[in-house]
Amino acid sequence: MPELKLNLTHKLTPEQQYEFDIKGYIVLRNHYDSDIVTQLHHGIDELQGIPVDFDTYRKLGVASYDLAPAMDDPKHEFWNGRDSGSPKTPIWKVEHSICGTEKFDVIVRDAILEDIHSALAGSTIFISATYYIEKIGPSSSVVSGLHNGGFPPDRHIYYAYDHANRRFNCSSTKSVIILSDMTKVENGPFAAIPGSHKANFRNPFGTREEDNPMVVPVFADPGDVIIFSEGMTHGAYPVTNNIVRRSVFFNYMPSINRDNLPKQRMSMYPDHVLQRLNDRAHLLTASGYI
Repeated sequence: MPELKLNLTHKLTPEQQYEFDIKGYIVLRNHYDSDIVTQLHHGIDELQGIPVDFDTYRKLGVASYDLAPAMDDPKHEFWNGRDSGSPKTPIWKVEHSICGTEKFDVIVRDAILEDIHSALAGSTIFISATYYIEKIGPSSSVVSGLHNGGFPPDRHIYYAYDHANRRFNCSSTKSVIILSDMTKVENGPFAAIPGSHKANFRNPFGTREEDNPMVVPVFADPGDVIIFSEGMTHGAYPVTNNIVRRSVFFNYMPSINRDNLPKQRMSMYPDHVLQRLNDRAHLLTASGYI
């Protein structure tokens, strides 16, 4: 089998390749400047300002993994009173975020991130998830806790390296764009168990980041981007002070390479997103392969 040739302008350095292989993540320091960080904050503000009602969410295409039952049921209890103007806490997470704001388009169009994730997939890629997470401190880590890992194997998130063809073959990698000061543990930084993407045993220490002796904080400043294998055990430390902690997540997965029906590509994104980002259709659609 010949080596796959990807036309990548921005290649992983030998240091980045080694670090990602050993640890399961790398950090791009100062990747976005303060203007972009501010723009992404405004994007979250826009998403939180979307009326939380069934028709609006369905029309735009925004969604929530946690609200899956509500997304198909206009009478679900979640919708009751959420659009009435009554006092409510901010929405801490909105999935398919690019359906609800144009402020995240800069990430979709980021050629460096596209090339890095393509190299880690060993393939052309598509963007499978876009969302933000906001925590208002003090806040625990109970929302998710540590999750994933190399064992048991999961074909949806596994880490792999193809020795025969000398390329990564990761099935799912993510970029976390840091928007808040996460240089201290009390600020709730990203948490990782380095090397756990290659684990052959279950994590025996539990899912609480602060109690697991294998977990390390990945300290980062606003504008930094953490790129990691979804197969690595990860989470976030609890926010123990009074800050608002924000980050944006983009998920990348391998796409079908052979695009022999270019006019019949398919997408989970609605038409208004595909029209707005028509120059990035290759990242938002899947090949119509026969």
